[in-house]
Amino acid sequence: MDDIENQKMKQGTVWTRRFLVAIAVFTLYSYLVMNEGAVRSTQVATPEPAPFSETLRLVAACGEVLFGLAGFLMGIALILFRQGNKFVTISWMGLAFVLGWFVFSVWVLAFPIWNLVNVRTAPEPLTIQQFDLLRTMSLFGGIFWCFALQGGQFMVGNVIRGHQDQGKTRGEKYAQIRLIMWSLNIALSGIVFVIAGSVASVAYGAGPLDPVQAFPPIFIVYPGLTIAAGIVQFLFGTFAISAAIMGRMFKTVTLFAAFSYLFSLATIVWTPAFLGGIVPATTLLAGLCTMIHGNVAYSASEYEQELLAES
Repeated sequence: MDDIENQKMKQGTVWTRRFLVAIAVFTLYSYLVMNEGAVRSTQVATPEPAPFSETLRLVAACGEVLFGLAGFLMGIALILFRQGNKFVTISWMGLAFVLGWFVFSVWVLAFPIWNLVNVRTAPEPLTIQQFDLLRTMSLFGGIFWCFALQGGQFMVGNVIRGHQDQGKTRGEKYAQIRLIMWSLNIALSGIVFVIAGSVASVAYGAGPLDPVQAFPPIFIVYPGLTIAAGIVQFLFGTFAISAAIMGRMFKTVTLFAAFSYLFSLATIVWTPAFLGGIVPATTLLAGLCTMIHGNVAYSASEYEQELLAES
């Protein structure tokens, strides 16, 4: 039975295949947000006043765990019990909006900028200019990757809210803009990795680098692999933008997303993890990699569905 043609109505909710996919994606994304908050909480030193407050970082990490866990439980309730409604989802969106911006401001903006401004001694063999450039790329990489993580969860939560309001969607134009936005996000991320890998190649050579050079979310063992991953991400992002503008080739976007995702895992996640010895951060990096690619693939699918619905 086609659940698109035979929609089950329950408390204003249209239970379609698209809705069920959105719930599954949202539950996965919420788990990944919760995981990032948990990993961040372990990176915080003794919570006491410091030049940049470790207490503030710990509170922000716990806040990320909180809205990630709330989303995860909401997704589980929808999957297992079909319990939930528009009011619950809107309440979660309010919580995620407030806590998400707080976490983003502390971990992604304030702390890296404070570090960039106040730490003025470069580790050898880096010059201060190279050190600043790598930390700047770390700042922008954090912006693009964490925006994908938290913004992706919020995006799919908003899709769920629409399905709970008699199956309403924002339409074809909104879906196109969303696909362009996430495609631009990964293309810019690719540029960041190319620049970071190039600076590391000049400063350290071809590698392998021991210890791994960590400028989260950039971890470099072989600078050439970092550059290659950045090029693939940039090409994928620009191709997806072209597909969004033309309104076609969505299946190719999905295949390209899978290739870029696996290539990124192999070059900038697994290589630093197993050759560079940062295994504890593997799940966090893999989660971020999943989100930045998944947002594009999911948005391409949603845009294709909107075009089909209006044709």
